[in-house]
Amino acid sequence: MLVVTVVLTILLALLFSGTGIPKVAGREGSLRRAHHLGVGPRLNRLIGILEICGVLGLLIGLWLDWLGALAGAGLAALMIGAIAMHVRAGDDRKAIAVPATVALLTATYVATRLISA
Repeated sequence: MLVVTVVLTILLALLFSGTGIPKVAGREGSLRRAHHLGVGPRLNRLIGILEICGVLGLLIGLWLDWLGALAGAGLAALMIGAIAMHVRAGDDRKAIAVPATVALLTATYVATRLISA
């Protein structure tokens, strides 16, 4: 179980770093996608900050199971919100599949943390 946890931690940390950093930096592509979803620049930056905090929680969670589980749950909640925003924007199934897949990966991570605790 430890190998699965470490692999999921690294995968999710890379993924959420890759989405959170552009939001915090206010990069144009990130702002464009946020605008499509009806998310303003300030909220987009806040989401990015939460993603980066989640990454830190995942990494520290390699040593503190409870923190990893909480960080994963928070990131899963963000992904559920992303799914809702894509549905509200009228996006197709492909666009919704991305946050749905990440939500499932994050939920799997949380389950591994709870099992190994």
